[in-house]
Amino acid sequence: MYVTPDSVEQRKRILRFIDPQPGEHVLDVGSGPGFLTCVIGEAVGPTGWVCGVDISDPLLAVAKTICIHQPWVEFCNMDAAALPLREDQFDAVVSTQVLEYLRDVNGALTAIHRVLRVDGRVVIVDTDWDSIVWHTNDRERMHKILTVWDEHTTDPHLPASLAKMMSQTGFHVEMQEILPLFNPVFDSNAFSNRLIDLIVSFVSGRGGISSNDAADWAQELRQRGEQNDYFFSLNRYLFVARKI
Repeated sequence: MYVTPDSVEQRKRILRFIDPQPGEHVLDVGSGPGFLTCVIGEAVGPTGWVCGVDISDPLLAVAKTICIHQPWVEFCNMDAAALPLREDQFDAVVSTQVLEYLRDVNGALTAIHRVLRVDGRVVIVDTDWDSIVWHTNDRERMHKILTVWDEHTTDPHLPASLAKMMSQTGFHVEMQEILPLFNPVFDSNAFSNRLIDLIVSFVSGRGGISSNDAADWAQELRQRGEQNDYFFSLNRYLFVARKI
């Protein structure tokens, strides 16, 4: 999913909002396999420093391999709500598709605020999973599957309350923007096709959904693709703020 054209294009848009400059120090909270961290590293160059933190050792291992030629890029296993880093250490902090999975979002925002320099910028991106539009003739089954899928995250509707939480933490929110993932036609390499497999894996055996039910749901969507009757849309929400 990280390397689908949809995800690549979205990273480019997010990077424009981060706007990393040569020599800057940037923190990537929830850096995953390090694709965005690597591009930020290219932008800040050897006079800068990028720190990617994640709690997944396998993803950290991938990220270290991707950025092996950037010694000024570092990866560490850290809890986003703790961040044992110095105060006022970073010019910018980015977190994409992370906070919605945390139990302590306020703790993570407080930690980000602490390590960010005054007037430093933060870019946060998360999904509201209510925003899915997926063409189907079986709306009851779609609703049941997506309701169970909501359980894969701690707060599937975080963006609606995120700006207020950021303001209460001490950030000045300068911009809020929608980042749509839009697949009006089916493509085997599109984000939505990869998402189908993730959802099938997660919902099978949960909430009264059998593996056959999930497989039938996936088959219907892919058949629609073959029949040129496919439509998928999902909104991610981007917040740009500064520390005050």
